[in-house]
Amino acid sequence: MNTSPRTDALRTRVVRTVEELSPQTADLASRAGVSEFYYGHEFLRAYEREPIQPVREVHYIEVLDSADRLLALTPCYVQGDPLRALGLADGELALLSHVWHCSDTQLASTSATPELAGQVVAAMRKVAATAGLARCGFINVPGGTATARALEGTGLTGKSLDTRYTVDLAAMGDWEGYLASLTSKTRREFRRHLRRAEECGVRITDRAPDDYEAPESLRILEVLMENVGSTGYYSKERFSAFLPYTRTGVRIVEVVLDGEILAKAIMFIEAAKIHAWAGGYDKHSDKRKGLTFSSYSCLMAGMLQLGFQAGVATFEGGRRNGAYKERFGMRPKELDAYMFDA
Repeated sequence: MNTSPRTDALRTRVVRTVEELSPQTADLASRAGVSEFYYGHEFLRAYEREPIQPVREVHYIEVLDSADRLLALTPCYVQGDPLRALGLADGELALLSHVWHCSDTQLASTSATPELAGQVVAAMRKVAATAGLARCGFINVPGGTATARALEGTGLTGKSLDTRYTVDLAAMGDWEGYLASLTSKTRREFRRHLRRAEECGVRITDRAPDDYEAPESLRILEVLMENVGSTGYYSKERFSAFLPYTRTGVRIVEVVLDGEILAKAIMFIEAAKIHAWAGGYDKHSDKRKGLTFSSYSCLMAGMLQLGFQAGVATFEGGRRNGAYKERFGMRPKELDAYMFDA
């Protein structure tokens, strides 16, 4: 029996702020099985008010049936291409879903069908045309998912965009189980770095964010992106302004030696996952100091151990730096972009 909603029974609604969203969107993420972090009101409101990457306009597309029941939510943003991954011209803006700082874009729906995706695509085209934009699209869509299949069912073709990395914490059981899953060489190396760090007096801590995180304390996040050639992708001032709006499940992991922060990460914990959302360390500074351990390995240990403490099933290790992450037990998940003309 075909359970797909009839196209003629669907309608879209576009609003410009979280405060105008349907009340049904409050628990849609958990019902749809998508990230409660990226599709929850708290994150959406925070990014609307204090975006980490500049956005010119925000549009939330809701799809409803003939009885006004909410079927899907797609947050869309008029934004640029800070990673130069989409082939946009210099300064060109496009209507994209989700934001660049979301590494798991989905059609937030309990039924991600081509019919429903078609409604979203049509609405995006209208919004983009009204805004004078030539291009629309979905970024960071995990390959092989219901969302990818639904978009492909509308005639769109995915293009490889990036790779994100995860650890199945549930399969590992605990920290020792995770270590046992690594190759013997990697396990010895990891333990050696952590032992040397402890001998030097390094502390690996996690805490809730302060009411105000000073921008300079977040500078280490910028340093990492500068060192990998993506200057400007992180902004310490924007992170500082953003964090007060995201209080639920936020933890900050820090690697500290003699009062100096060597590495730092902003983590988000939801029901089934922990997200290593933003992190930083300075490999050049570590080398100049003559450290006998890797501060990045210490940070990785702190983040993973926090995941085990939280009791979640999956550790989301973020994008890029694949060689290191795969060596330390993370599995790649390909992310695609689905771009189309307005």
